[in-house]
Amino acid sequence: MAAPAYAPKAGGIAARARQGAMAAHTPPSWLDGLNPEQCLAVETTEGPLLVLAGAGTGKTRVLTTRIAHILASGLAMPSQILAVTFTNKAAREMKERIGLMVGHAVEGMPWLGTFHAIGVKILRRHAEMVGLKPSFTILDVDDQIRLLAEQPDGLQQEIAEIGGVERFEPRLVVPVERLAPA
Repeated sequence: MAAPAYAPKAGGIAARARQGAMAAHTPPSWLDGLNPEQCLAVETTEGPLLVLAGAGTGKTRVLTTRIAHILASGLAMPSQILAVTFTNKAAREMKERIGLMVGHAVEGMPWLGTFHAIGVKILRRHAEMVGLKPSFTILDVDDQIRLLAEQPDGLQQEIAEIGGVERFEPRLVVPVERLAPA
């Protein structure tokens, strides 16, 4: 095993993963039960990796095992790993599985989550670059319609003249200064 690129925080997820990997000089037990293609995906540690397969084929298992392998090998710190899923359920499941593989709860992995959660995190960190404040609020369509109904008739008339609320769905953008105070 090559020398690690960094020294993990004592007791942290990376330290626990590395300790588990060093305890046995044989391949980690988490590779047991993976088919050859899955093992190749887990052991591919350079660059990004796309796992594209049908439902129930082990995609989440491959991704979580790969993350545990990268942490155990000392190739990255938990905060350097981006793992994106479609659902909150899948994100929770990945965190739980990684925790089981490395021997404790997963902390320090801010970039493991859904597309929406990670997108919002990036927007909040760089809000000023896109003309927002970090405390921006995301409104669903029902909230947008309720907010517009509370606005003066003049604004409602302008919105109706340009095609109504439906024209803006699912992303209604109205300058804040146009909205009446709540």
